[in-house]
Formats: sequence, C-alpha cells, structure tokens
Amino acid sequence: MAGGGRAQRWASTAAATRLVCREFEDGSVCFDPETGETLLLSHLSRFLLDLWEDRPTRAQTRDDLLAQVLAVDDSATQAPNAGDQVDEALSELQRAGLVAHSACA
Repeated sequence: MAGGGRAQRWASTAAATRLVCREFEDGSVCFDPETGETLLLSHLSRFLLDLWEDRPTRAQTRDDLLAQVLAVDDSATQAPNAGDQVDEALSELQRAGLVAHSACA
C-alpha cells in the first residue's frame, strides 16, 4: 500500500457511525442519512468497519486488522492474498471518508 500502510494506525470516522447498511450477495449498500450519499462496500470493507463498531475511535494497525480478518473462517479471504485485500479495503474506506490513518509512534 502506498504510504506505508503497515506503519499507520487506522480508525473509523464519524461518517462510519452514521451509516445505515443492508447486506447483499455482492456486498453492502450503505446510506449516510446526513449527506444523502449511498455507497456499495465490499464484504471485507464492511467487516473492517464492523471491527470498529463498539469502539469507533480505537486505532488499529494494518497488521492488527489483517490478523482479525485471518482469524475468521472466510473462504473469500485467502491467506496468501489477504494482506493485499485488506490494503485494498482500507483504501476503499479511506476514499469514502469512512476511515482515517495516522503514523504509528
């Protein structure tokens, strides 16, 4: 990931807490009632957001997130490619303004 994703801590933004989502076969359709924006998120992106649901401001490294993804028995996320998939999902969420990162201390 560009910018050294492993050396960053990620946390969800306030926008992520406002989302109203419905899961479908191809992903989740999420609506932000404050902005009126509708997004289609991959299953992995939605899973990552769910990790912050109880503690939205809890910052986690990319490797922390990857370990949690790999701990779930999910055939859609294969171990050899999981790091790239997590990087792609974090980029998707960042572009949508749903997560932000900061450098690790």
